[in-house]
Amino acid sequence: MRIAFVMPAFNEEALLEVTVNAVLDTMDELVIVNDGSKDRTGEIAETLKVRHPDKIHVIHHAMNGGIGAGVKSGIRYLLARGGADAIGIIGSDNQFEPSVIPKFRRVLETLPDVDVAKGSRFMHPESIGNMPRFRYWGNRGVSTMMQLALGYWGMSDVLHGYLLARTSVFEQMNLDAVADGYDLENTMMAEFRRLEATFALVPSPSRYGSEVSKIVYRKQIPRTISRFSGIVLRRMTDGPDRVGLALLLASVPTLGVTLPFAILVMRATSPPVRKVVD
Repeated sequence: MRIAFVMPAFNEEALLEVTVNAVLDTMDELVIVNDGSKDRTGEIAETLKVRHPDKIHVIHHAMNGGIGAGVKSGIRYLLARGGADAIGIIGSDNQFEPSVIPKFRRVLETLPDVDVAKGSRFMHPESIGNMPRFRYWGNRGVSTMMQLALGYWGMSDVLHGYLLARTSVFEQMNLDAVADGYDLENTMMAEFRRLEATFALVPSPSRYGSEVSKIVYRKQIPRTISRFSGIVLRRMTDGPDRVGLALLLASVPTLGVTLPFAILVMRATSPPVRKVVD
């Protein structure tokens, strides 16, 4: 199986090179998307491309479009280029563990009924212990809400963007429906759900060292709530489990009476989500 990854990068001059050097041997191709950086990120990306001309491709955005915009540019480039059996997403901040990538590849090679191999920090106790508490509770809360909204039962870490999906899934995806900013994961998961993609979750340790989050939470939280509402409304009109969503929404005025029935329906209609443990 030939795998290619997309690595969006915005002002990552301090971590880009060390991140690429750590992961490059685990993949066949890497697309670095310099998303309008103001520092030396673009220059470093071009230097890496010269060193590895057969493996590294570089895309430059004239202006910063957001992490989702960077990911979509890379995916579109790889789809047009062809040759990859699966396409993955990885950050440029040295936060993700490189040893997970061979596990992603092995999942897709050995489990033909799985469409997406996805990392889950919540399946890795050490990673959870090291996660800043604000991020931990925020990710827990949003993942729980999105699991209900999407109907993916057992999807423990919706907001973790570390994954490898079969190219055929991305070929069917409406990338215009995927957000340009930090709601990338939520909206991409909604597209995976629309396509009824099946998942395997892999324990994914994350490092929280010199990486500094660029999320401005006072702006992002209202956006995420808005995206969440939009996903629910769209799935109410064209989703495969409208009954479950209707029962979920009805649980508010009924003080939770319909919630058990909503959960039963969603579990019955959820595409398979399995856990893969070494």
